[in-house]
Amino acid sequence: MVSWLVFMVQDFKNQTRIILDSIADGVFTVDTDWKITSFNRAAEKITGIKKEEAVGRYCWEVFKASICEKGCSLKRTVETKRPIINQHVFIVNSTGDRIPISISTAILKDKNGNVIGGVETFRDLSVEEELRKELA
Repeated sequence: MVSWLVFMVQDFKNQTRIILDSIADGVFTVDTDWKITSFNRAAEKITGIKKEEAVGRYCWEVFKASICEKGCSLKRTVETKRPIINQHVFIVNSTGDRIPISISTAILKDKNGNVIGGVETFRDLSVEEELRKELA
């Protein structure tokens, strides 16, 4: 019985990883200490940082976003219990380039309703930004 349960948990985690890695948007989760607990393939591509380098680090160390020092959206979501949808900010990728992104946030809860962290999705807006500049 225990081995079956372990298999089911591992299978669920594997399926979740596959789903997250198939999404074009970057997705990462943090625990209540603001350390990254998951980081999908799109997050790697947008930031230029490998999952192995990101997991276990504080989110502000990885993203260096324009809002990390003041007004962290994920922190505000955890504090207010209200998600943020499509907020435009900038991050600095691994090569030092400033990348425009759109972020959305939500809290993560355990089965008892206790907050255990947060999740943030982000979309690279570089192409849209370049088109906007060309049109201007």
